[in-house]
Amino acid sequence: MSRIRAYLAMAGKRGPKVSAVFGVSPDNCATAVRYLRRGAPEVPVWLFSVSPPDSDTAALCERVFVLDDSLALLIEAQKQLWPCWVALAVATWTGERGRWPVKLAPWLIPLFRTLQMNEHGDFFAGTWRAVLRHLKRRLRDGIHSSWSRSKDLHRGVWLWMFAAIAQRSAPLSRWVFHKCRGTAHLAIPVRRDSSEGIDVFGYQSRHWDWDELTRFVHCSTARYLLFQTADGDPAPLLPLFSDERTFAVSRQVDYLDYRPSLFATAPFRKLQPGEASQTLAPISDFLLVDRAKLLTLGIPKTVVPGTAWLLIFWRAAAAGWRSYSVGQDAEIDYTPDWPYEEAEFVTRVLSEPSLRSLGPVEPDLARGNIAFAIGAGRKASRKTVLVVSPYLPYPLSHGGAVRIYNLCRALGSHMDFILACFREDTDAVDYAKLHEVFREVYVVDHSSASMRALIARLCSEGKADLLQVEFTHMAPYRDAAPQTPAILVEHDLTFTLYRQFAPRSKEYARWLAFERQWMPRYDAVWTMSDEDRREAIAEGASAARTVTVANGVDVARFLPMPQSDGPTEILYVGSFRHFPNIIGFERLCHRLMAIVWRDFPDARLRVVAGPDPGRYWRAVRLDPRIEMHEFVEDLRPLYAQATVVAVPLEVSAGTNIKVIEAMACGRAVVTTPAGCAGLGLREGCDVLIRTTDEDFAAALCELIADPDRRCRMTHCARRTVETRFSWASIADHAYASYLDLQQ
Repeated sequence: MSRIRAYLAMAGKRGPKVSAVFGVSPDNCATAVRYLRRGAPEVPVWLFSVSPPDSDTAALCERVFVLDDSLALLIEAQKQLWPCWVALAVATWTGERGRWPVKLAPWLIPLFRTLQMNEHGDFFAGTWRAVLRHLKRRLRDGIHSSWSRSKDLHRGVWLWMFAAIAQRSAPLSRWVFHKCRGTAHLAIPVRRDSSEGIDVFGYQSRHWDWDELTRFVHCSTARYLLFQTADGDPAPLLPLFSDERTFAVSRQVDYLDYRPSLFATAPFRKLQPGEASQTLAPISDFLLVDRAKLLTLGIPKTVVPGTAWLLIFWRAAAAGWRSYSVGQDAEIDYTPDWPYEEAEFVTRVLSEPSLRSLGPVEPDLARGNIAFAIGAGRKASRKTVLVVSPYLPYPLSHGGAVRIYNLCRALGSHMDFILACFREDTDAVDYAKLHEVFREVYVVDHSSASMRALIARLCSEGKADLLQVEFTHMAPYRDAAPQTPAILVEHDLTFTLYRQFAPRSKEYARWLAFERQWMPRYDAVWTMSDEDRREAIAEGASAARTVTVANGVDVARFLPMPQSDGPTEILYVGSFRHFPNIIGFERLCHRLMAIVWRDFPDARLRVVAGPDPGRYWRAVRLDPRIEMHEFVEDLRPLYAQATVVAVPLEVSAGTNIKVIEAMACGRAVVTTPAGCAGLGLREGCDVLIRTTDEDFAAALCELIADPDRRCRMTHCARRTVETRFSWASIADHAYASYLDLQQ
């Protein structure tokens, strides 16, 4: 080496010791210069580049040479560096195309001591062995990359073809999806995130920049990420994240109703403001997401955002995470068709085994048809009863609702109640009134599977100590929570009703077999009367735990009223959704009133037929002296106007709350044996009981004509109500049954 130095000195290399950097881009030049300055700060750096360096890099160099022509730059470097001792020369091999004279320059500059910088910012010695190893690695990476690109291209063409077909045959692709998807779940641990705040990502509804989105998600330090294409306030969505299983909450922008879909991407119906529903994929223009969970799931690269969200929500549901949609004031419409998004989603799921094997943890709870009020309810303070009802118990539109609401309210000092009920299409949910009685309220739209899953979840999570199923036809829900003690509330023994209609009919036999099957499977059965109790025991209910928990009346609300000075008025109350009430109305309207009008031609008949009576009864032209009402929330003004109350039922089951409500209001009642069955009322004292049309009409005329007789009857009837039919006294019997089941 000393001899080589001597020869080079004779050839003119007598200058100072320097290091040289040969580069193409300013960024790579900066990296190489800084590397040399850190390793040998005492040796000056000369930079040879085809692009001007930034000012900071230039300041670190003793001399800078910039020429766009790489060959000319190499010649200039030979001229400038020949007098100097070049201790080290660095070239940047970072994948930039061309400029080979610059990249090969270190091997052409004596003393031929070289370093190479790769695309990762790492350096390796410029020996032939190291260079060959580097080239071998680059060749292998290139082959792998080309193979991956060819696979992606092949898969992309296949995806496009399948999506094009699926887009035009949505029912078929949905059928294939449901047949081929799996049931596996994802076990994904998610660390608790102590961060706070919301970061916002705005994008166009059918396009997003995947690279930009990925950088946004990874760079954010906020607790939540808000994805929006419309303005709004995320505050109403935040309370639902109190459940650590919540993944996303969106603002409702459409609803499914009965439209077919892969799975729920919106609630079943338009939610009320402040009402929420668990939905598998609540895609919206305003969507709040848990950032830590989203990072865990990853963001798929798709053609349109809708498909990416479907894939994200599919994995989230398979992990057991919950997503919700929240109602708003704005008008919304049916969920639009998403043919391409669905087609691309189905194609990707079916083509990827890791996705195809998955299935939601809570499919029946995430159909968008179980609604509840956000932030309502209260913490458990007592033993809890889960009440399962076929309809909303408020408003008090019929006897069953009156019983459920008032009895649970009377028991509120002893027990907590959770309500799970079905909702009819025209119902609006008054959560404020319901939460006066029920700690939690869940309203289900049209799905027995969802109701069954809801009961199972509430009982398995320990929220309910007892299960109380209202009405005979709801009895099969016993199977949803077989380990929880359960009560079947027989508002009426349905088979006894059909026995009155047609004792030899198939319907009677079917209901008898149904109740014989289910009553023994309950830990307790409640009947409305002692007569029903004996019938239930005879058909298989437990003699020890079949008890009478009668119907009652709110004696503080329904108070005696003075007799009206207005025209003679007969009042009939009976929701037409219950067929015996229609039979009773037609008897009163067409037969009994014809007899009454002989003696009292000015008498009027007022009828309260309940919600939407035309749905159950074909309207006919009525006598102008008959006035019909639909649902009336407060019956007390109508009782105040009534001269007498008629209950001419020819068939009935259970007991009739309307009879004891009229008695509580101080109104004389004429009824039939069926109308007052099970109440144990005294003929001539509490009510007048008549069977034939002539006798029934005569009793009405007698009471209309004799105010004193009406007055004596109403005083007697009020005492009977206060003694036997107050909800407070009935609640004592119900509570005793609860205690018996908890022993």
